[in-house]
Amino acid sequence: MKTVLKVALGILLAATVLIVGCVALIGAGADQVADDLEKQQRANSITLEQYRGVKAGTPQSEIEKRFGEPADAQEFEAEIPELDTKSSGSCIYYNRRGGDLGDIFQFCFDDGRLTSKNAY
Repeated sequence: MKTVLKVALGILLAATVLIVGCVALIGAGADQVADDLEKQQRANSITLEQYRGVKAGTPQSEIEKRFGEPADAQEFEAEIPELDTKSSGSCIYYNRRGGDLGDIFQFCFDDGRLTSKNAY
């Protein structure tokens, strides 16, 4: 009977160590993910004051020179049937410094000049 009890205690101890180890690994992984997301938010970020300081008509190249490489960029083309013409443009995005994950500033351009900006 003593042997069965020792085996059962050994299995219980091994299971406890395994569970505690898994919890520690998961916790460390979650901390790493949170750190990576925070670093990503800080990278390519600008302040609200910098965002507000950009005026319509500013060339895209000037904004990128001033703030550095954007966090993301998109290019698009639209057809305007009424005018029988196509329009192309682009938008660039910067993270909001000090903001939460997903807080971004958007700058959109036609022919390389700022036509609109938005804060999300």
